[in-house]
Amino acid sequence: MALQKFPEEYIFDERDLPAGSEWRMRDVLRELTAGRFPPEFQRFFDRDPERTTPAGEGIVVSPADGLVEIRRAPDAVEFVVHLRLTDVHVQRVPLAGTVASVEDGGAGFFYPDDEKYWSGVRKTTTIDSPYGRYSVHQMTTLITRRIETYLRPGDAVETGRRLGRIRLGSTVLLRFPGTCEPLVSPGDRVSAGESILARLAKTPRQATL
Repeated sequence: MALQKFPEEYIFDERDLPAGSEWRMRDVLRELTAGRFPPEFQRFFDRDPERTTPAGEGIVVSPADGLVEIRRAPDAVEFVVHLRLTDVHVQRVPLAGTVASVEDGGAGFFYPDDEKYWSGVRKTTTIDSPYGRYSVHQMTTLITRRIETYLRPGDAVETGRRLGRIRLGSTVLLRFPGTCEPLVSPGDRVSAGESILARLAKTPRQATL
């Protein structure tokens, strides 16, 4: 399986490796694409540090560690977080609410620079919040095929709670219907459960519910 060309900063950041580590990006990727997971790297990869979630009305925190991209559509704002192999891979709830559904979707496994990537296998968690319904999409890649979800429909969840995990590197997409003003810029590095992506305000109707 040949390695695909993709910006290195979206794959691996050697500055995040433990002090004294001799791992190199291309060596680790070569092992992973051959179906091997170096035990020492797996222990580093599986880390799950505690996070301090900021408090405040309408605060939306990042669902994942990585580099953020912002997409705007007529009916929604999307925060796309690109996880690198060296990022923490535990996802967190971006905004408190009640889990409406957890669904599997998509078909196939692709590299992020493949035009079919956005139709690949994913898991979507939909949450009803005081500010409206939103969704978190955990996406696979060609070498990232295992998604874990810790939530179930009906769960009441707080901002920053652990949502799930993606094994290896991939993408998490947070989609909010309507409009909101991002508090981050494209390319910013964000941390799950800690980095503030936006602050929402209730509509007059929501404020009376």
